[in-house]
Amino acid sequence: MQTSKTWVLGAALSLFALAAAPSPARAGDVSNAAVSCFVDTYAFDVPEVGTCSSIWRPGSADNPSTALFQVTGVGAGNYAYAWRNLENNTAPAGCGNAPYCQMTIYTDVYGDGQATLQVTITDLDTGAVRQVQATAFYYDGFT
Repeated sequence: MQTSKTWVLGAALSLFALAAAPSPARAGDVSNAAVSCFVDTYAFDVPEVGTCSSIWRPGSADNPSTALFQVTGVGAGNYAYAWRNLENNTAPAGCGNAPYCQMTIYTDVYGDGQATLQVTITDLDTGAVRQVQATAFYYDGFT
């Protein structure tokens, strides 16, 4: 009798867990799309949505470094990606049709310390389109 009660309780909890699980992202729904970024340093860099920043100090990172950008918030699907560098209105070299892009960034002392990328995401199955962007800042903490 105890085994039956345990089994019934386990089954009920499993069904409850299934009902409470969030629905997965839907293909074609680009409304939650965003761009996260981080500037690569020797620390454990964490991507941030929309704006990210890092500080250079001797021994803490390279200068120049790499700013990494990645599309988030889209479900599995068939997407096209078109990246644009908003500082000079060109397509960044090497980014192509991918959900991520990286570029060289110098600190604000040796360059402008900023990289702003925009990406146009197109769902090739539904035609839904969304443009999102992020800006990475790289500050000189030594001077």
